[in-house]
Amino acid sequence: MDQRRRLFVYGTLQPQASTRMGRWVGARLEHAQAATVPGRLFAIRGGNGWFPALVPAKSGARVRGTLCDLVLAPGDLARLDRYEGREYRRMGLPVRTDDGTVRQAQVYLWRIALPPASPVIGDGDFLDWLRRTRRASFTTPRNGA
Repeated sequence: MDQRRRLFVYGTLQPQASTRMGRWVGARLEHAQAATVPGRLFAIRGGNGWFPALVPAKSGARVRGTLCDLVLAPGDLARLDRYEGREYRRMGLPVRTDDGTVRQAQVYLWRIALPPASPVIGDGDFLDWLRRTRRASFTTPRNGA
């Protein structure tokens, strides 16, 4: 039986990211809108490109991404968790949409020490950072996902 899940994505899972997993999320998308969560964003080099790490922050910093209402088949959420890997923990956070509405959603937070010299993404927008720095997004398959 399919289930609905609200997920905030801010990196390679965003439907507009032009990655394999972004397209996978897009195929399960019921509704999407621009949104932010509190935190700081760092860029991590891995595999064949870059991916973001969202770290909770006490300051007013915000991370920009996409609030997705998804229709998931059995096993889809486990596939997302495998793709994100042990470096991330999925948990519920308040997400603020661009129209000011606050909704609860699942978000993947970075849970281990950041690699040395991981660049901070000051404006909290990973896809814009990729464009501005002319870097490539991570697209290597991970953990069987």
